Amino acid sequence: MPELPEVETIRRQLDKVLAGQVIGNVQVLQKKSLQGETLKVVGKRILGVERKAKMIIIRLSGELNLLIHLKMTGQLVYTSKFEARSTKFETKYTRVIFELDKGRFLFNDLRLFGWIKIVNDKQIKEILGKMPPDVVDKEFTPHLLQNILRSSGQAVKIVLMDQQKIGGIGNIYANESLFASGINPTRRANKITKEQVKKLHENIKKVINQGIKYGGSTASDENFVNALGKPGKYQEHFLAYERQGKQCHKCGSVIKKIKLGGRGTYFCQKCQK
Repeated sequence: MPELPEVETIRRQLDKVLAGQVIGNVQVLQKKSLQGETLKVVGKRILGVERKAKMIIIRLSGELNLLIHLKMTGQLVYTSKFEARSTKFETKYTRVIFELDKGRFLFNDLRLFGWIKIVNDKQIKEILGKMPPDVVDKEFTPHLLQNILRSSGQAVKIVLMDQQKIGGIGNIYANESLFASGINPTRRANKITKEQVKKLHENIKKVINQGIKYGGSTASDENFVNALGKPGKYQEHFLAYERQGKQCHKCGSVIKKIKLGGRGTYFCQKCQK
C-alpha cells in the first residue's frame, strides 16, 4: 500500500501539472472506483493538489474536491496532451480516466480496493477534521507519540500503522523506523521507554523524509509508480524491509521475517530488543 512518502511524491508531481487545468470529461470504466456524480466535476478547474495521511485531495472550483485513496494497488498517472493518445499507461486495470484541456490522468487499480469520491468543501472538512496528525506535521511530537504508545498493549508496529492514531505510516516505514531505533516490532507499545520513544520519533521523521527524498518505495510487488509512471528509489536503501535471510547492516546477523497483524514483519533479533 502506498504510504505517506509515495502519496506525497504523487501529490507534488500532480500539483505541478494539474493546477489550472479544466476537467473536460470523465470516463468511468469501473463504477466501484468512483463515487459521486461525474457531471458535477466536468468543466471545473483544478485549483491544486493536497495530501492528508495516505489520501490525495484534488481541489476544484465550485467548492468541490476529488478525494482519492490508492489503498493496496491504486495508481494515479498523468500524461500530457502530446502523450494523451498513447496507451503506455492504460491497462486492463485502468478504472477512471479524467480528460483535461492539456492532458489526462488515469486511476489504475488492480485489486479494486482504492477509490475516488466527489465531495464538497464541507464534507472534506468533516472528514479531515476527524483524522489524527500526520507524522510530518508539527503536532506529531515525541510527547504525542509517547501518549499513543502508552495507551496500548498491542505490538508497537501495529500501533504505528494504525491510521486512527497516527497518519501516514504503513508496513514499509514502520519496519524501517523500528529497525533504525533498535526496537523489536513485537514489543508491547506501552513497554517502550521514554528514551526509546524519543529515538523512535526521530527515526520516523528521518525515514519518512528519506522516503520522500527518493520518490517513495517500489517494493517487490512493483505496484507503486509515481504520477509519471516511474518507480520510486527508496527500496534501494532498505535496511530491514524485504531483507529476510540477508545480513543485518549493523551486526551481521540474519534479518528475520515473521507475520504480525497479517503483515510481513522484518527485524534483527540481535539489534532490536
